[in-house]
Amino acid sequence: MEKALNFIKKSNHVLFFLAIVVFIGGFTFEMASKLFKKKYEPPKIELVDSTQSKDELKRPVYTVEYLTRLKDVYIFELTSDVIDTNEFHETEVVEMFNSASISHDLYVGGYLSHNAVNLMFVREDGTQTMLLKRDGLIVEFSKVTPEPVEGAYHLDKNLYLIIDEDTNQNGYLDQKDAAKLFSSNYDGQNLVLILNNVGSFNLIADNKLIISQKGDSPKFFTFDLNSGNLMSLNTTVSKTAFKSEKK
Repeated sequence: MEKALNFIKKSNHVLFFLAIVVFIGGFTFEMASKLFKKKYEPPKIELVDSTQSKDELKRPVYTVEYLTRLKDVYIFELTSDVIDTNEFHETEVVEMFNSASISHDLYVGGYLSHNAVNLMFVREDGTQTMLLKRDGLIVEFSKVTPEPVEGAYHLDKNLYLIIDEDTNQNGYLDQKDAAKLFSSNYDGQNLVLILNNVGSFNLIADNKLIISQKGDSPKFFTFDLNSGNLMSLNTTVSKTAFKSEKK
């Protein structure tokens, strides 16, 4: 009987120890998850009007971040959580952004930040080009491929998916608003609208895109960057009425 009681005591000690280990492990995992897990939040840019009272107005605060280099231009993104709907960017680029903060993270890998509102193309001679005259939410950016890449299609224009209108009128630019597809030269000049209310786009051949368009009647298009030819694809599903035969 004594041996049985000793065995039970030892078993209880082992089980108690295992319970403590499991508890500590679970607690540590939960705390680490809370510390390091980042909840994804869709991009959301607040729109303000500079004609309002200065006491009520939130001013855009820009951060200039290095994005990538393309041929002889260096591309920087301008990030902000606020856009002034009455501010237009003309030639005084330096004066507009002289109070902007600078990001020292130079290892961004060429990916846009979630709150990129403009792109600045800078040459070593000091010349600058702003992509947008008025800020907008830049959702996607595909750059020119200056040299052929094995297994990849060639692209002679930059492509941008941009939300620049508050189409649902909620006071923000976000992914619930309609996006537009644009193209430009490699240095950000000659920005041209390709299509409104775009869902997504994909490069399917050299300088040729397939594009999906949202709306009450969603459509698909192909677009040739060389010719500028936009063609709608007939994806209508025909319905045939079947009548049962009467016997």
